Parts: sequence; C-alpha cells; structure tokens
Amino acid sequence: MAFLKDTEREQLRQLVKACLLEISKLKIELKKCQKESSRSLVQEHSKLQELQKEQNIHIQEKEEEIHELVKKLEKKDLEIKELKKVKNQFKLLTQKPKRDLTSFQSNIYLLLPDKEDNLENLFEWIIDMGFTELTPQNFEHALRNLERKGYFRSRESHGNVFWKKLDKD
Repeated sequence: MAFLKDTEREQLRQLVKACLLEISKLKIELKKCQKESSRSLVQEHSKLQELQKEQNIHIQEKEEEIHELVKKLEKKDLEIKELKKVKNQFKLLTQKPKRDLTSFQSNIYLLLPDKEDNLENLFEWIIDMGFTELTPQNFEHALRNLERKGYFRSRESHGNVFWKKLDKD
C-alpha cells in the first residue's frame, strides 16, 4: 500500500473505522434482538403451557362428563332390561292358557325357568313373580299336577327333589 496517498490512507482508515463502528452497533442491536427473541420465546412457551393446562382441565372435565353419561346409560340399560323382563312376564301371564291346563297351572308352567331346580328355589321364583298368596304345599301340588300332565319331570337326588320343565306344545 505504499503507492496510496496519505489522504487516501486517511479516508480508508476513516472508512474502516466507520465500518467497525457500524459493525459494533449492529452487534449491539443483534444482542438486543436476541434478548427480545429469547424473552418472547419464554413468553410464548409460558402461554403455550397455560393453554395446555387449560386444555387438560377441559379434557378432564369432558372425560368426567362422559363417565357420568356412561353411568347413566348403564343405569338406563338395566332399567330397560328389567322393563323387558316385566313385559315378557306380563305377556306370559295374559296369554291364553294351554288347552289341558287351568289358568293357574298354565301361568306356573310359563313363568318358571327352563333350568332344573329344587322346590324351594322354584317357589321363591314364583313368589317373586307376584304369586304372594301361594303356599309351598299348593305350589308343590300344582307341580305334581303339571308332572302328571307331562309338563314337568321330577327326580330325587340325595334327599332333594329336583323339577325340570319339559317342552310341550
């Protein structure tokens, strides 16, 4: 650079100084921007966390609401099942008696379950159906009549008498 004049050198030096000064200013501005960006990122992050907390609370509330609705549905399903059972029992009680049975015998035949069981359990079953005035002796007598007519079969096992409904149309 020996061939540059002093004024040109001085101008170049001033230009370099101005550039270095501008670079320093830009570095300071960059640091400010970085701090601002970092602060805004922290704020954004905290806002997102707050939003996520609110959403989690909302989701939990909705899950609890769903749980309550499922409970209500299960309760209603049980009620419907019970009502269908009552409807079926009513249908059985009001249908025309079998041709060779009395209305009472027909009701007992239709209402008792198909599975084999002992006299006590069958008596409890028929009492639950609404035959509250029926005595165990009258019930056993009715079962014996139904057995004689071919609607029930009895068998003794270890001192207990078991009754089984037979399919008879």
